[in-house]
Parts: sequence; structure tokens; C-alpha cells
Amino acid sequence: MAKNSKFQGLSLTLLRVVLGFMFAYHGYSKLFVAGALPGTAKFFAAIGIPLANYAAVIVAFAEFFGGILLVLGLLTRLASLVLIIEMLVAFFKVHLKQGFLISQQAYGYEYVLLILAVLIALLLNGPGKLAVGKFVKNKWLQ
Repeated sequence: MAKNSKFQGLSLTLLRVVLGFMFAYHGYSKLFVAGALPGTAKFFAAIGIPLANYAAVIVAFAEFFGGILLVLGLLTRLASLVLIIEMLVAFFKVHLKQGFLISQQAYGYEYVLLILAVLIALLLNGPGKLAVGKFVKNKWLQ
């Protein structure tokens, strides 16, 4: 099977940028919308996340800055790894027990599973063609 690296690189770029904007938006809303960070901490405490106040801040920063790094294509693998850990916690602590499908009754894990798949693809393959990190030699800075 022939590999078209031009389209592979561009598709990774597309996935990275779109997912990066999504994460940055979620992090931004937690950090800069009044009441969102305390609400996140309260939710974390309710589902049994230890040190919920600190965890909420860490998640908000991971989403906001991790999303920005993904958009830029800088430290893509590291940002992906951090966000994979966050999404695994969300998967096991919140979504798995609600079933596969997202519905009005439950917020299942189908969306989280898709996000995890994209993050793993970025972790394994790097940022794609159009990335600030392509200007550095170290693959972990890409």
C-alpha cells in the first residue's frame, strides 16, 4: 500500500489544530469565565477527585496551554501526553459508567474515545507538516 506522506502530514496538522482549538477553548472557559473554575473544582470533588481545587487549576492550565501548543505544533508530543492523561481520567471517572453513546440522559464515552484516538495519533506521529516545532531538531519539541 502506497503511503502519501503529503496528505498524512496535512491530515495530522488538521487534527492537531482543530483539537488544539477545542482544548484551548475549554481551558479558557475554565480559567476566564466567572465561576467556571470553582464549578469545575466542585464537580471534581463530587466525583471523588482528590485535591479538587488544585486538580481543577491543573486541568484548566493543561487544556488552555496544551491546546495552544497543539495549535502551534510546538511540544505536540508532550502536550498530547498530558492531555491523554487528563482524558483517561475523564474516561474512567465520568464517561465509562454512562455507556457509549452521548444522549440527553447520559454523556457517554464516544466523544472522549475519539479525542483519545486523535491524541494518541499525534503522540505517535508528531505535529504534521505545518508546525512551529518543525524548526527544531528534537522530535519531542515538535
